Amino acid sequence: MSESTNGGRERAYQALRESEELHRLTLGSISDAVFVTDDDGLFTFICPNVDVIFGYVPDEVEAMTRISRLLGENLFDHAELRAREEIRNIERDITSKSGERRSLLIHLKAVSIQRGTVLYVCHDVTERKHAEEELREARLALAHASRLAMVGELMASIAHEINQPLTSIIANASAGLRRLGSDVRADEMTEFREILVDIRDQGRLASSVIERLRALAGKRPLERQVLDLNDVVRDILRLVGGDMQRRRVMLRTELMPSLPPVAADRVGLQQVVLNLLMNAMDAMHEVQVEERLLTVRTSRLEEAIELAVSDTGGGIPADRLSRLFDAFFTTKRDGLGLGLAIARSIIEAHGGRLWAEDHGRGGATFRLTLPPLATG
Repeated sequence: MSESTNGGRERAYQALRESEELHRLTLGSISDAVFVTDDDGLFTFICPNVDVIFGYVPDEVEAMTRISRLLGENLFDHAELRAREEIRNIERDITSKSGERRSLLIHLKAVSIQRGTVLYVCHDVTERKHAEEELREARLALAHASRLAMVGELMASIAHEINQPLTSIIANASAGLRRLGSDVRADEMTEFREILVDIRDQGRLASSVIERLRALAGKRPLERQVLDLNDVVRDILRLVGGDMQRRRVMLRTELMPSLPPVAADRVGLQQVVLNLLMNAMDAMHEVQVEERLLTVRTSRLEEAIELAVSDTGGGIPADRLSRLFDAFFTTKRDGLGLGLAIARSIIEAHGGRLWAEDHGRGGATFRLTLPPLATG
């Protein structure tokens, strides 16, 4: 054998050794854990840095013999992997050697490496999951703060709205007590019945106002249920009725009957509608009293349910229209600039859209769409 042949073979062996060393160093330095198993889940390869995620050294993992001891049973279907050759982003929670719970994204690939047939790449997403949960909590807190701010704005008119039925209750109860102090004829029982019915109805009215306030002021996660958008709109219109009278705003409602239901969070949707109504009334603050008209419409589009809230205010300048839903952008002197940003995030979380249109001749319309509830 020639010297050149021996030299070529030696160079090939050296290149192979260097390649293997490079692969070993690479696998040892990455944060992902890599394994190879046969069809029965028996280890044929264990990455040297398995302890980074799992806390076990390679020898401890090898003693487990099967990957199910690390990742649990029923991780994937072998027939599906053979057909697809690759399965990405399987989510699985595991317990490390120290007892800590960790969240993984697992990528599988069908291979043929010595005795191995399945390659596993495990990526630790625990910190990302924690960050997502903290972000979700922050969004809930912001939405709650926004609702509290709007409820605070309404308190003056709401106090008046509650005071009226309470005054009526007190007056009727006093009248009933006075009548009980005298002889009551049979023909006067009708009057007593009317007094008691009025007490009951006025008490229910005051209770419903308080209950709507309590729901809006409460802090809670989104809970979807089957809703009629018209009912949500009517609830909020009752809540802001006193404020409309105080601001001398005329209301026109055009609620399409028999709207298909939507799957939505009631309080979240109420918050959005309340925000749009309050903004519309604010927009007409500088308008002559006789021109203050608030129009609320619901309608069925081809593939959505729409709510439109229109005002006759000063409109939206073009340079503000594109920024209207940006967080912390506001045209109000004491505004935080969060109301519309939160409203849009709530609607988008329901698979819908929220946008604004300037009338050009004064006034604006805010529109939101929601997907109708799928039926059978």
